[in-house]
Parts: sequence; C-alpha cells; structure tokens
Amino acid sequence: MSEKDSTLPSSPTGPKLKNNKGARGLSREAIAEEALALMEEGGDSGFTIRKLAARMGYDPMSILYHFKSKDGVLRAMADRMEGQIRPAPPDRPWRGRMRHLADQYRSLALRYPNSFWLMQKFLHTGHADFLHMEMVHGALTEAGINERDIPALCLGWYGCITGLAVGETGGLIRPAEAVDMAEVADLPEKTYPLLKKAMPLYNDLAPSTVFSLSVEVFLDGIRERSKLQGD
Repeated sequence: MSEKDSTLPSSPTGPKLKNNKGARGLSREAIAEEALALMEEGGDSGFTIRKLAARMGYDPMSILYHFKSKDGVLRAMADRMEGQIRPAPPDRPWRGRMRHLADQYRSLALRYPNSFWLMQKFLHTGHADFLHMEMVHGALTEAGINERDIPALCLGWYGCITGLAVGETGGLIRPAEAVDMAEVADLPEKTYPLLKKAMPLYNDLAPSTVFSLSVEVFLDGIRERSKLQGD
C-alpha cells in the first residue's frame, strides 16, 4: 500500500455536508468539519471551543448549543472521520473485508494525523461506526468465532488497527535513524546480541510493512482461534 492516502475518497473535506442547521444557524456537520480543520492546524493543545467558535464567526455558546460539551464536539469529529470509511463489498470473504477496513483506517490516520487519536477515545462514535462494527461482527461470525468471544475480539481488532495507525502518525513506527543505530551500537554485545543483530532491519523498515504484517498476524490469529473452537 502506498504511503499516500489511496483508499479514501479524494476530497479532503470528506462527505458532502448536510444542510442540517439548528436554531442558531449552525449545522452539526459544519461544526465537526471546521473542528477537524482546527485540530489539524494546531493539534490537541491548540484546540478549544472558543477558538473554534471564533474561527466560524460565532460565540462559544452557539457551538455548545449543538453538542453540550467539548467531548460532544470531539465525538462528532471522530464520527465525521468515521463516515469517510467505505465498507468492503459484502461478497468478499471475511478476511478481505477486515483487511479492507484496516487499510482505510490507516489512510484516515495519514489524512488526519493530529485528529486520528479521537478514534481511540470513544467506544463508538455514532451511526457510521455502528455500520463498521456490524461488519466486523459479521466477519468474525463468518470466520467461525464463538458468539461470546466476538465482543472481545471486535474491540481487540479496533485497538490493533487504530493503535498501529496512531503509532505511525505519532512517530513510533518509522525506520530507525542514525541516532537510534548509534545508541544500540554502543550496547554490550553480550547483553543485547539479538537486538544488535536486528538493527539493520529496523533501519530499512517501512511503516506500511509494520502495519500490513501486524494486521495479517492478527487475522491469522482469528483463523487459528476459530479452528480451536471447532475442535
């Protein structure tokens, strides 16, 4: 998969905004879209309801009229991102549908590196999220997972793919740099033989490889778990 955003719709603003204005002349969709733009410009530390309202030419109470709290705005932002994900064709096998979803989450993180962490803040974000969760439940059922284990694996799956995406946008998942290589090179060979031997591989490691391999191992685990449950 390319490091560029290749699986999401090409428009940087996501789905077309609805004309769903409330009593104060603002729509929830427009607020969420502008909030994402503000978060991307200044990150979490630069995001406040007051700044958002000023950016839109309203007072803060006009924003809170729609969402009641800052958390309400953040959840709407996450749902706005979630709505840009398109489900895989239903005729794909369970594994293909799960992998399609994972790749779209990574693309979403690369598009919204300062906002994507919101996907880990809420158990669910709204209607769009429910549709994707329904797909995951269906895929796990098709894979042969017992009904009682599906909620745990569903949350584990989301933790895996969003965690990998956050790790990449946050700087954890990247090729080793010269300073990293030098620090490991100074370690005693006797204590760290495996790490020192592996460091050249870290130097050439692409984030897309980390994501793809980790997702495939998780999916392999689902397959093996279903075999055990079938025995």
